[in-house]
Amino acid sequence: MSGFVVWFTGLSGAGKTTIANIVEPELERRGFVVDHLDGDIVRTHLSKGLGFSKDDRDANISRIGWVASRLARAGAVVIVSAIS
Repeated sequence: MSGFVVWFTGLSGAGKTTIANIVEPELERRGFVVDHLDGDIVRTHLSKGLGFSKDDRDANISRIGWVASRLARAGAVVIVSAIS
């Protein structure tokens, strides 16, 4: 089964994570292996030490995209919720 990425983007507080948390269990119910990459959570682990300058924000999104692409390549459905 091929993986794919669903990317929710929008302003802070727009509901990206809320929508992702609704979509995730539905995709799992349909038999998909799902991973959710939330921008706030990724920032505390993968992008720890980055600030909020334009370059740092771009680096954070680039890292999320790279991880999402590898997971999708391995067959997972990846939900990303991040300001991007």
